Amino acid sequence: MQTESAKPNQRLFESVRARVLDRLRSGEWSPGDRIPTEAQLASEFDVGIGTIRRAVEDLVAQGVLIRRARRGTTVAKHTDDHSFDLYFSFVDEAGEPLKLSAQMLGFKKERASPDVSRALRLPQGARVARIDNLRLLDQTPLMVDRIWIPLDRFADLSASTFAARRSSIYRFYQEHYGISVVRVVENLGACVADEALAEPLGIAVGDPLLHIQRTAFTYNDTPIEFRDRYVNSVGCKYQNVRGLQD
Repeated sequence: MQTESAKPNQRLFESVRARVLDRLRSGEWSPGDRIPTEAQLASEFDVGIGTIRRAVEDLVAQGVLIRRARRGTTVAKHTDDHSFDLYFSFVDEAGEPLKLSAQMLGFKKERASPDVSRALRLPQGARVARIDNLRLLDQTPLMVDRIWIPLDRFADLSASTFAARRSSIYRFYQEHYGISVVRVVENLGACVADEALAEPLGIAVGDPLLHIQRTAFTYNDTPIEFRDRYVNSVGCKYQNVRGLQD
Protein backbone atom coordinates (compact mmCIF):
# COMPACT_ATOMS: atom_id res chain seq x y z
CA MET A 1 0.00 0.00 0.00
CA GLN A 2 1.30 3.45 -0.93
CA THR A 3 1.87 5.60 2.16
CA GLU A 4 0.68 9.15 2.67
CA SER A 5 4.29 10.35 2.59
CA ALA A 6 4.88 8.98 -0.91
CA LYS A 7 3.20 12.02 -2.42
CA PRO A 8 2.41 15.49 -1.07
CA ASN A 9 -0.88 15.45 0.83
CA GLN A 10 -2.40 18.09 -1.44
CA ARG A 11 -1.79 16.00 -4.55
CA LEU A 12 -3.25 12.91 -2.89
CA PHE A 13 -6.33 14.80 -1.75
CA GLU A 14 -6.90 16.29 -5.21
CA SER A 15 -6.40 12.91 -6.87
CA VAL A 16 -8.89 11.18 -4.58
CA ARG A 17 -11.41 13.99 -4.96
CA ALA A 18 -11.11 13.76 -8.75
CA ARG A 19 -11.61 9.99 -8.67
CA VAL A 20 -14.74 10.35 -6.55
CA LEU A 21 -16.08 12.94 -8.99
CA ASP A 22 -15.33 10.59 -11.90
CA ARG A 23 -17.65 8.03 -10.31
CA LEU A 24 -20.36 10.66 -10.03
CA ARG A 25 -19.91 11.95 -13.59
CA SER A 26 -20.09 8.44 -15.01
CA GLY A 27 -23.30 7.67 -13.13
CA GLU A 28 -21.71 4.76 -11.27
CA TRP A 29 -22.98 6.45 -8.11
CA SER A 30 -26.39 7.99 -8.74
CA PRO A 31 -28.29 10.60 -6.69
CA GLY A 32 -29.43 8.98 -3.46
CA ASP A 33 -26.89 6.14 -3.63
CA ARG A 34 -24.75 5.46 -0.58
CA ILE A 35 -21.08 5.53 -1.47
CA PRO A 36 -18.58 3.02 -0.02
CA THR A 37 -17.28 3.59 3.48
CA GLU A 38 -14.09 5.56 4.09
CA ALA A 39 -12.26 2.31 4.85
CA GLN A 40 -13.47 0.73 1.60
CA LEU A 41 -12.46 3.78 -0.43
CA ALA A 42 -9.08 3.95 1.27
CA SER A 43 -8.41 0.35 0.33
CA GLU A 44 -9.67 0.76 -3.22
CA PHE A 45 -7.81 4.03 -3.89
CA ASP A 46 -4.70 2.86 -2.01
CA VAL A 47 -4.46 5.89 0.28
CA GLY A 48 -4.93 6.61 3.97
CA ILE A 49 -8.31 7.19 5.56
CA GLY A 50 -7.32 10.77 6.38
CA THR A 51 -7.00 11.59 2.69
CA ILE A 52 -10.36 9.94 1.92
CA ARG A 53 -12.00 11.84 4.75
CA ARG A 54 -10.65 15.17 3.53
CA ALA A 55 -11.89 14.56 -0.03
CA VAL A 56 -15.33 13.43 1.14
CA GLU A 57 -15.71 16.29 3.60
CA ASP A 58 -14.84 18.78 0.86
CA LEU A 59 -17.59 17.36 -1.37
CA VAL A 60 -20.03 17.33 1.55
CA ALA A 61 -19.26 21.01 2.18
CA GLN A 62 -19.99 21.75 -1.48
CA GLY A 63 -23.34 19.94 -1.35
CA VAL A 64 -22.32 17.20 -3.78
CA LEU A 65 -22.42 14.51 -1.08
CA ILE A 66 -24.56 14.34 2.06
CA ARG A 67 -23.38 12.74 5.29
CA ARG A 68 -25.95 11.54 7.83
CA ALA A 69 -25.42 9.79 11.14
CA ARG A 70 -26.04 6.02 10.94
CA ARG A 71 -26.82 6.27 7.22
CA GLY A 72 -23.37 6.92 5.83
CA THR A 73 -22.55 9.26 2.96
CA THR A 74 -24.88 9.50 -0.02
CA VAL A 75 -24.90 11.31 -3.35
CA ALA A 76 -26.99 14.46 -3.00
CA LYS A 77 -30.49 14.42 -4.42
CA HIS A 78 -32.14 17.71 -5.29
CA THR A 79 -35.00 17.46 -2.86
CA ASP A 80 -36.83 20.75 -2.53
CA ASP A 81 -35.14 21.46 0.81
CA HIS A 82 -31.68 20.63 -0.53
CA SER A 83 -32.08 22.88 -3.57
CA PHE A 84 -33.32 25.82 -1.54
CA ASP A 85 -30.68 25.42 1.16
CA LEU A 86 -27.87 25.43 -1.39
CA TYR A 87 -29.02 27.70 -4.18
CA PHE A 88 -31.68 30.07 -2.91
CA SER A 89 -30.25 33.25 -1.40
CA PHE A 90 -33.33 35.15 -0.23
CA VAL A 91 -34.70 35.57 3.27
CA ASP A 92 -37.53 37.55 4.84
CA GLU A 93 -37.07 40.58 7.09
CA ALA A 94 -36.49 38.27 10.08
CA GLY A 95 -33.74 36.40 8.24
CA GLU A 96 -35.79 33.25 7.66
CA PRO A 97 -35.60 31.50 4.26
CA LEU A 98 -38.49 32.22 1.92
CA LYS A 99 -40.67 29.38 0.68
CA LEU A 100 -42.11 30.46 -2.64
CA SER A 101 -44.58 28.98 -5.08
CA ALA A 102 -44.11 29.20 -8.83
CA GLN A 103 -46.30 30.04 -11.80
CA MET A 104 -45.14 29.63 -15.39
CA LEU A 105 -45.72 32.79 -17.42
CA GLY A 106 -44.36 31.63 -20.74
CA PHE A 107 -42.51 28.89 -22.59
CA LYS A 108 -40.96 28.98 -26.04
CA LYS A 109 -38.12 27.53 -28.08
CA GLU A 110 -35.82 30.01 -29.74
CA ARG A 111 -32.33 30.67 -31.02
CA ALA A 112 -29.85 31.63 -28.35
CA SER A 113 -28.83 35.28 -28.21
CA PRO A 114 -25.10 36.10 -28.06
CA ASP A 115 -25.31 36.55 -24.27
CA VAL A 116 -27.08 33.23 -23.75
CA SER A 117 -24.74 31.44 -26.16
CA ARG A 118 -21.74 32.79 -24.29
CA ALA A 119 -23.10 31.83 -20.86
CA LEU A 120 -24.04 28.31 -21.95
CA ARG A 121 -20.97 27.90 -24.20
CA LEU A 122 -23.16 27.15 -27.20
CA PRO A 123 -22.66 27.97 -30.86
CA GLN A 124 -24.34 31.25 -31.66
CA GLY A 125 -27.91 30.61 -32.72
CA ALA A 126 -28.16 27.21 -31.01
CA ARG A 127 -31.66 26.19 -30.03
CA VAL A 128 -32.69 26.79 -26.43
CA ALA A 129 -35.86 26.71 -24.40
CA ARG A 130 -36.83 29.95 -22.67
CA ILE A 131 -39.08 29.73 -19.63
CA ASP A 132 -40.53 32.75 -17.84
CA ASN A 133 -41.41 31.85 -14.27
CA LEU A 134 -43.14 33.95 -11.61
CA ARG A 135 -42.33 33.29 -7.95
CA LEU A 136 -44.86 34.20 -5.28
CA LEU A 137 -44.92 34.45 -1.50
CA ASP A 138 -48.45 33.86 -0.17
CA GLN A 139 -49.85 34.87 -3.58
CA THR A 140 -47.75 38.06 -3.63
CA PRO A 141 -45.44 38.13 -6.67
CA LEU A 142 -41.80 38.75 -5.75
CA MET A 143 -39.62 37.53 -8.60
CA VAL A 144 -39.58 36.87 -12.31
CA ASP A 145 -37.09 34.32 -13.64
CA ARG A 146 -36.18 34.17 -17.31
CA ILE A 147 -34.52 30.80 -17.79
CA TRP A 148 -32.67 29.43 -20.81
CA ILE A 149 -31.61 25.79 -21.14
CA PRO A 150 -29.97 24.06 -24.13
CA LEU A 151 -32.29 21.81 -26.09
CA ASP A 152 -29.47 19.42 -26.96
CA ARG A 153 -29.48 18.42 -23.25
CA PHE A 154 -33.26 18.74 -22.71
CA ALA A 155 -34.47 17.59 -26.11
CA ASP A 156 -38.07 16.61 -25.28
CA LEU A 157 -38.81 19.47 -22.89
CA SER A 158 -42.23 21.02 -23.39
CA ALA A 159 -44.38 23.62 -21.67
CA SER A 160 -46.70 20.90 -20.34
CA THR A 161 -43.94 18.75 -18.81
CA PHE A 162 -42.29 21.76 -17.19
CA ALA A 163 -45.56 23.15 -15.81
CA ALA A 164 -46.58 19.72 -14.48
CA ARG A 165 -43.41 19.15 -12.46
CA ARG A 166 -44.09 18.45 -8.79
CA SER A 167 -40.79 19.66 -7.41
CA SER A 168 -38.07 22.28 -7.70
CA ILE A 169 -36.59 22.99 -11.11
CA TYR A 170 -33.21 21.47 -10.23
CA ARG A 171 -34.89 18.33 -8.92
CA PHE A 172 -36.85 18.18 -12.18
CA TYR A 173 -33.58 18.32 -14.15
CA GLN A 174 -32.12 15.53 -12.04
CA GLU A 175 -35.11 13.18 -12.00
CA HIS A 176 -36.19 13.57 -15.63
CA TYR A 177 -32.90 14.17 -17.43
CA GLY A 178 -30.26 12.78 -15.10
CA ILE A 179 -28.58 16.19 -14.89
CA SER A 180 -27.43 17.36 -11.46
CA VAL A 181 -26.67 21.00 -10.75
CA VAL A 182 -23.49 21.02 -8.64
CA ARG A 183 -22.48 24.70 -8.78
CA VAL A 184 -24.00 28.09 -9.53
CA VAL A 185 -22.38 31.45 -10.24
CA GLU A 186 -24.41 34.58 -9.53
CA ASN A 187 -23.75 38.21 -10.45
CA LEU A 188 -25.84 40.75 -8.57
CA GLY A 189 -26.87 44.12 -9.98
CA ALA A 190 -29.85 46.45 -10.22
CA CYS A 191 -32.27 47.62 -12.88
CA VAL A 192 -35.68 49.25 -13.27
CA ALA A 193 -38.87 47.48 -14.25
CA ASP A 194 -40.05 47.69 -17.84
CA GLU A 195 -43.63 46.86 -18.85
CA ALA A 196 -42.88 43.16 -19.25
CA LEU A 197 -41.69 42.95 -15.63
CA ALA A 198 -43.94 45.53 -13.99
CA GLU A 199 -47.19 43.79 -14.94
CA PRO A 200 -46.56 40.32 -13.43
CA LEU A 201 -44.85 41.83 -10.36
CA GLY A 202 -47.70 44.28 -9.76
CA ILE A 203 -45.40 47.31 -9.64
CA ALA A 204 -44.98 50.49 -11.66
CA VAL A 205 -42.77 50.84 -14.72
CA GLY A 206 -39.51 52.34 -13.51
CA ASP A 207 -39.61 50.82 -10.02
CA PRO A 208 -36.21 49.50 -8.86
CA LEU A 209 -35.45 45.77 -8.97
CA LEU A 210 -32.57 43.55 -8.02
CA HIS A 211 -31.16 41.83 -11.10
CA ILE A 212 -29.30 38.55 -10.63
CA GLN A 213 -27.71 36.64 -13.50
CA ARG A 214 -27.10 33.01 -12.63
CA THR A 215 -25.33 30.26 -14.52
CA ALA A 216 -25.83 26.70 -13.24
CA PHE A 217 -23.24 24.00 -13.90
CA THR A 218 -23.24 20.22 -13.84
CA TYR A 219 -20.17 17.98 -13.67
CA ASN A 220 -17.13 18.74 -15.84
CA ASP A 221 -17.89 22.44 -15.30
CA THR A 222 -20.57 22.24 -17.99
CA PRO A 223 -23.19 25.05 -17.94
CA ILE A 224 -26.72 23.73 -18.30
CA GLU A 225 -28.87 26.73 -17.35
CA PHE A 226 -28.68 30.51 -17.57
CA ARG A 227 -31.24 32.77 -15.94
CA ASP A 228 -32.04 36.42 -15.35
CA ARG A 229 -33.82 36.88 -12.02
CA TYR A 230 -35.65 40.14 -11.30
CA VAL A 231 -36.63 40.70 -7.67
CA ASN A 232 -38.92 43.18 -5.98
CA SER A 233 -36.93 43.40 -2.74
CA VAL A 234 -39.79 44.93 -0.71
CA GLY A 235 -40.28 42.28 1.96
CA CYS A 236 -37.23 40.16 1.17
CA LYS A 237 -33.46 40.44 1.27
CA TYR A 238 -30.60 38.83 -0.62
CA GLN A 239 -28.36 36.91 1.80
CA ASN A 240 -24.96 35.42 0.94
CA VAL A 241 -23.43 33.24 3.67
CA ARG A 242 -19.79 32.20 3.32
CA GLY A 243 -17.29 30.50 5.55
CA LEU A 244 -17.56 28.25 8.57
CA GLN A 245 -20.94 27.85 10.24
CA ASP A 246 -20.31 26.14 13.58
